[in-house]
Amino acid sequence: ITQYGYGRYDNVLTALQFERMCNASGPTAGNIVLKDGSMPKSVAIIHCVGSRDKNYHEYCSRVCCMYALKYSHLIKEKTGAEVYQMYIDMRCFGKGYEEFYERLSDEGVNFIRGKVAQVTVRAMNDEEKGKLIVVAEDTLLGTMIRVPVDMVILATALESQV
Repeated sequence: ITQYGYGRYDNVLTALQFERMCNASGPTAGNIVLKDGSMPKSVAIIHCVGSRDKNYHEYCSRVCCMYALKYSHLIKEKTGAEVYQMYIDMRCFGKGYEEFYERLSDEGVNFIRGKVAQVTVRAMNDEEKGKLIVVAEDTLLGTMIRVPVDMVILATALESQV
């Protein structure tokens, strides 16, 4: 997952690290903060990191979309930050899950359908300086986009232990 900046850039977290951060008994007492202690103004959540990919796991883990949506709700509620959900396909299995997805859309969460190519810090303009830049293909618009954010959360593939 190095192309997503994990281990290279501050404020790129796995879903498990973010879950721990949100926990009241976690390292930040449940506060969503950047490494410098400030609140993020923008967050990107990248779906299917290491899943639905022939180089890692070809399968869908089936729960990642819903926990990623839950994170959007928590981020909006606790920080009011702008949230970007970067997904291949939104898979909302279960009773009431599709309605939750629609509710988040109504609440202003940005949904971008496409594949993320990389996360970088190479700014191309003043708006991107000091930010993590998510470079992705927006398959609905048919174009490459750059989304500058303060924090990136990686919804990584789940692997069963046999």
